[in-house]
Amino acid sequence: MSADSHTATPPPSTGIAAAITFAAVVLIAGFIAIGTALHLQPLYAGFTLLWFWSSVDASDIKKLPAAVIGALAGTATSYLVQYGTVTGNAALVLLALGIIVVALFMVIAQRLPLVFNASYMLFVTVMNAPLIQAGESFANVFASIALSALYFGGIFFVGAKVMASRAARVANA
Repeated sequence: MSADSHTATPPPSTGIAAAITFAAVVLIAGFIAIGTALHLQPLYAGFTLLWFWSSVDASDIKKLPAAVIGALAGTATSYLVQYGTVTGNAALVLLALGIIVVALFMVIAQRLPLVFNASYMLFVTVMNAPLIQAGESFANVFASIALSALYFGGIFFVGAKVMASRAARVANA
């Protein structure tokens, strides 16, 4: 079956699209409010996880653990680069680069995908950007990722349970 023979999913109606947009804005505002109340800066790492999980993994709750673990591992590897560079520890930087090479192999070979996956590669790439490496608080980055996983993952988990319960009631009616 060719890719052209797949039936495209029709776009949502304008009303449904508006409702989804409104819900997304409310959820994002809630995340920003909680992050701000917790004095978590930056929040972009949490939004990066949300983008990855919702876009690449289609918000599949079963794929959230690998997305989170990959994000945390990629961020940890980037922290080794930053810390090694700031402290002048060339051995630590070389260790981090070695981990990145091993991670690349693991992704290509599809080994240990819970850790070495597209999320790992995204976060190791983003977190190694010079502007981020220049002075980011990696403790806050880790906290932002964790908050995002708990907040958005929790909301999607509860939403999936509610939808399943409603579907079961309709099926039994």
